[in-house]
Amino acid sequence: MNNSFSVLTDKMQMLYMDIVASLGQLPEEQKGFIFGYEGEEDYDWIHAVACYIALEFVKYSFDYSDPQFPLRHFLQDVDDDSERMLQQRIMQYVLKYKKQEIEMKGGDISPNDKFANLNMDEIDSKLKGYRITEMNYFEQQNIHDLEIIKSIVERRIVSSKKVSNARFVEIMEQYDEFVESLIERSKKSDKDMVFASLAFFTLEWHYPIEFFYFLANIMEEERIDAIDQDALVLLCGYVNIESRFGGWFSTESRMVKGRILVSPLLFGREADRFSRETMKDLLKEILVLITKYTEVVEVEDGRLYKDWFREESSLPDWSSFFRFYDVFAIWQRKEWTPKRIQKMRYLFESTLSK
Repeated sequence: MNNSFSVLTDKMQMLYMDIVASLGQLPEEQKGFIFGYEGEEDYDWIHAVACYIALEFVKYSFDYSDPQFPLRHFLQDVDDDSERMLQQRIMQYVLKYKKQEIEMKGGDISPNDKFANLNMDEIDSKLKGYRITEMNYFEQQNIHDLEIIKSIVERRIVSSKKVSNARFVEIMEQYDEFVESLIERSKKSDKDMVFASLAFFTLEWHYPIEFFYFLANIMEEERIDAIDQDALVLLCGYVNIESRFGGWFSTESRMVKGRILVSPLLFGREADRFSRETMKDLLKEILVLITKYTEVVEVEDGRLYKDWFREESSLPDWSSFFRFYDVFAIWQRKEWTPKRIQKMRYLFESTLSK
């Protein structure tokens, strides 16, 4: 995070500090458990959680503003029928694995979800009326074109017979080059900053390559063969949480920067059991808190907080947030050893089998 608030627009700074202030109004027991009690609050945690919430609000606001188009809109400049057919096959492929991903994460698909009643035998006719945003289209191209993503969704990544070590290195290099292209794009305009940042955030949320690479290095350096599976899923999976402050919550863990910061405390060899369990309990309540902010917390006039944020902010504000909270900071160009690749396969297998 860029600690200088000067990179934020005046409006974004006001909106961000409003989130910080609202966290200070939480019930004392809940606030004390997550941040520490009055006079001993951990302000780094407060700002970390405020950033998680702000990012969710920015993503919601951008998604809301991103218009939907029929698939043919993105193929207007394509004259070749074979290219159009290819794009339809890509769409079929993406829809198939998106549905599989949702079912794998719990099998509880809302009846209103666009994947709920997907019949692949009828998809050709349905594609004509299928509407997607520019970001949706960009994401589905990545799923199809980036070999590392294909190998993950098809679960080939875990087997050296299906993806050799040499091929593993090649497709990871392709991925690194892709992220570098996003970083370059982010420098072009406010829209490009928001679009590229959210594209990388979404990629890492669904396919935690940076997180697993960071964790694989810890495992290799500290000679760790196996890690706490519940903690791993808590950081990058779909979880059902019973809050100690009441209620059950289902959510996906999307703290793509935070999970790297807490990894040594959860998975390092020197982390004792008490510290690990304490950190897991804390992360669960943070996930619950973020879920509440994105789904139920309202402002005084009864609007959802996220809708108030959306109506009060605009693209320059969102862009300034990503200059303040640089999601690309977790990316690094990767170096590979056979042991590191083995650890990566283990991590993917651990989560893909859940």
